[in-house]
Amino acid sequence: MSDALSALDQLNDYISKLASTVSVRRAKSITPPSVQPIARQIARTYFERLRPELQIVQSRAGLTEEIDFVIQAILELATTTREKHAYLGQITELRPHLLEATVDVMKARGSPRLVLSQTERAILETLTRMLPGTAASYEQALRDIAQAGRVSWRGTASELREVLREVIDHLAPDENVVAAPGFQPEQGQRSPTQKQKVRFILRARRSTTAAITVVETSLATVEEVVAALARSTYQRGSVSTHTTTSASEIRSLKRYVDALLGELLEIA
Repeated sequence: MSDALSALDQLNDYISKLASTVSVRRAKSITPPSVQPIARQIARTYFERLRPELQIVQSRAGLTEEIDFVIQAILELATTTREKHAYLGQITELRPHLLEATVDVMKARGSPRLVLSQTERAILETLTRMLPGTAASYEQALRDIAQAGRVSWRGTASELREVLREVIDHLAPDENVVAAPGFQPEQGQRSPTQKQKVRFILRARRSTTAAITVVETSLATVEEVVAALARSTYQRGSVSTHTTTSASEIRSLKRYVDALLGELLEIA
């Protein structure tokens, strides 16, 4: 995160340099040679050093995309002769976004930094684009698991289950599943079950029967582990035994959830 702050400082310096370069020109139009190197430094600093961290810690969905748009516009401006006001307008638009980014990065420094695996990062980035609220829940579960000395894992287990449920509901809305050829509600159910929704998603992708069975089995395992964690507090007399066993169970649960999310979100 310190690198993100350093990148923000560097980015603001480059933005100020671009504004100064454009403003001091007496001509109304700016030619590429005078601004292209700075525009490239801005883009490189943002996309390589800041954006990966900001996408994780941003408190408002869409912030990175808004910055993307402005920086891409600056790069495009620098490819041809353009008027001063075009650059100054983009700089004016970018500065409040960078201030917001600075606040988000500074806030994140107050929490332990998450070290994410490639799979976790891919899941988090995909959820951020698709379901920002669900992404926040997934990140919270990751932070819980990274925290040492936790006494209860029931909330974390529920958080992971809800992440999975929200993704399934998003990819397979009830009305779409019900309208599918051959749909029949399970006994005692008025709406599609999570198992039926998962089957609907994978069949639409022409997944094999064996692949569908594996995913359905994993989904059932998640439900079993969550239920076991919910009961464990009352069944285990020793707090230390309960905490150690539950920590192992929550890590096992997360592996199942990550595998299911990877399959449902089509993360390689």
